[in-house]
Amino acid sequence: MVTEKIVLANPERFEKKHTISKDKLTKAAEAATNKLEANIGKLKDGFAGTCSVDYKYITDVNKNWECGMQTGAFWLAYEITGNKIFKDVAEHHLSTYKTRLDEKIGMDDHDVGFVFTPSCVAAYKITGNELAREYALEAAKYLYEKSYSKEGKFIIRSHRSWAQGSGCRTMMDSLMNAPLFFWAAEETGKEEFYQAALDHNKTTMQYLIRDDASSFHHYQFDPETAKPVKGVTLQGYSDDSCWARGHSWGVYGFPIAYSYSGDESLVDTHKAITYYMLNRLPDDCITYWDYIFTQGSDQPRDSSSGAISVCGMNEMCKLLPDTAEQKPIFENASAMMLEAIIDKCTGKEDYDYDGLICHVTHAFPQGQGIDECAIYGDYFYLEALLRYLKPDWKKYW
Repeated sequence: MVTEKIVLANPERFEKKHTISKDKLTKAAEAATNKLEANIGKLKDGFAGTCSVDYKYITDVNKNWECGMQTGAFWLAYEITGNKIFKDVAEHHLSTYKTRLDEKIGMDDHDVGFVFTPSCVAAYKITGNELAREYALEAAKYLYEKSYSKEGKFIIRSHRSWAQGSGCRTMMDSLMNAPLFFWAAEETGKEEFYQAALDHNKTTMQYLIRDDASSFHHYQFDPETAKPVKGVTLQGYSDDSCWARGHSWGVYGFPIAYSYSGDESLVDTHKAITYYMLNRLPDDCITYWDYIFTQGSDQPRDSSSGAISVCGMNEMCKLLPDTAEQKPIFENASAMMLEAIIDKCTGKEDYDYDGLICHVTHAFPQGQGIDECAIYGDYFYLEALLRYLKPDWKKYW
């Protein structure tokens, strides 16, 4: 939990008005949606793996946490362009989510929200598809029953790992799984869904956000009592560092929770963790894969964490009053970061990328997807573009 006063180290950097021209946004969206359309042959009946291999997506069945964002990317492209071809692909995917429910593929896991929110919740919000609503509600119920700790008040990383006695953890990532509960509460009127989502955010604030507004990636709890033990990492540099993408889930997750709950403590925490991120943003505005690395490092970047953070700052700006100190900071910083991704991470002439953006680092310690593409990076890049092109767009989360 944040106890220190977090201030911007270089406030003048983000106080000057920064805008992206409508022409640049339009051309970036056109290039991204054209590339997605060109990939339909690969991504209509196959789902990209966790990250690209030599910039190419290797496809399989719908089984991992990123699949929901592949379907979500097609929904976003449909909303950007109005082109029915994207809607057709997204709807074509829906039966595979029924298969995941029936066969419990990847369901005993905290990432059920990532799977079903940008795919099935989005389908229902956009088209009113009742089957998509049914799938998403069934997923929310399963997540609550199998992967929510009522004792600890958090979403468990893996129900199976806890059941097998190998430990009990929650993660920054699940701030983006909790919105499935918020949505299910609105749809069903069941208070337990709402309370689980809010309590998970509160537990994350208490244990995963450090005094200096940095974040642990995971937090270990006792599997017998659900009492807190220690903060750890999986994809970060060390247990004491701050993994960039994990941190970005907070930059976006807390505003989503605030949009549903109105809990002001979420605003205070969000301001602190976002300032922490901006204090470590390199001059070129493309984040390193861990915030232990700062200006001048030769470490790989992670453009996906930047795209996620753009969406989070944009969402919070919709909710803040004009008098909020951080609002103009977030508006300028998010524009700077999105423009940097457009300019520096949308491919090079001498490479043929499947992804919409490059320079994503998935899991550096595990040697996975270093300076590659990833479907979640594509999704949040498209969402960021859509947020700027259509400011009244309604989020899927």
